[in-house]
Amino acid sequence: MKKILMWSALGLASSGAAHAQSSVTVFGVMDLGIQSTNGVGGGSVKALSNGGLSTSRLGFRGTEDLGGGLQAGFWLEGSLNPDTGTGRASNTNNQTSGAGVAGPLTFDRMSYVSLSHATLGEVRLGRDFIPTHYNSIYFDPFNANGVARAGNLTFAGPGTGPLPTAITGSNTVSYWLPPQLGGFYGMAMVGSGENLSTAANRDDGNFAGARVGFAAGAFDLAAAYTRTHYDTTSTIGNYAHANIGGSWDAGFARFFALYNKVTVRLAAGTVRKNTAEIGAHIPAFEVGRIRVSYAYLDDRSDENLRNANGVPRDRDDARQLGIGYVHILSKRTALYGTYARLMNSGQARYVVSGGVAPAGGARSSGWEFGVRHLF
Repeated sequence: MKKILMWSALGLASSGAAHAQSSVTVFGVMDLGIQSTNGVGGGSVKALSNGGLSTSRLGFRGTEDLGGGLQAGFWLEGSLNPDTGTGRASNTNNQTSGAGVAGPLTFDRMSYVSLSHATLGEVRLGRDFIPTHYNSIYFDPFNANGVARAGNLTFAGPGTGPLPTAITGSNTVSYWLPPQLGGFYGMAMVGSGENLSTAANRDDGNFAGARVGFAAGAFDLAAAYTRTHYDTTSTIGNYAHANIGGSWDAGFARFFALYNKVTVRLAAGTVRKNTAEIGAHIPAFEVGRIRVSYAYLDDRSDENLRNANGVPRDRDDARQLGIGYVHILSKRTALYGTYARLMNSGQARYVVSGGVAPAGGARSSGWEFGVRHLF
């Protein structure tokens, strides 16, 4: 990483300027690989993949010491598509109407300013990951990336794709507990859809959530909940996501578990999807680790919600197996390979990340080999 140190004036007075030390860090990730995916009944594709181990990104972050334990800070971080030289789309209002398209760099991951104190905690204003997604990152053996990520199942809303607030939220205010609380940590967040008060959907995109956890020694455990308001239609409605996850470092392996519960209240009934995942990181060859996971999605939607062929949607379950290996070449560079096999039942059409949607109830699979470099 490249760090740029500078001096910044805080204010001017007739007697002169008051100064405090500031720092800005430029950082990023480049992660590209070769990927092959197959959706039975839907086709296959070979491509240059992106973010199989870590999301490719470019970021800027900085802090300023204000004295008395108080710090000001900022964070700007945008996803990259280095295979095409573009940035990823963001969302301006936590609704489908605010969705952008891939193109110029956007700070779609994080974009906030903050004030923090060692004993009082931190307040952030801007765009950030929602509380439940932090559990997806920390308690998925594949860190929510690549063909074997748990998000192939856990990100699903009414369909197989995520709703606008499944991963990140715009127009947010969040509070983070201070770091030294005997292992306890947590945060709370609210976000706004910023609709006119006279609009019929004035509350759409408004959400609130929280995450609390405890980490000590080899154990880390956290629970989170986020709820977003959407006016009820045939395709969207109030969306709630709750999850609990944990990890345990047993020395010979690090074990992970993650359980997610998603509900979306549609006009015709309520979509309910429960997903459980277990997995592990197993050290190998002194400079590498094997990653394995198994995930199962149990669809418990209302009986009156049906597929196009009349079969109840509560039969649309799915299972996913993932295995991979990461070989550390240096502190900055790693090679990796991953294979995932996703088995659908009923008329489910869940798909491995970057893949082609299969026919209803058919299998999706994929492999990728790549290189990740941090800077």
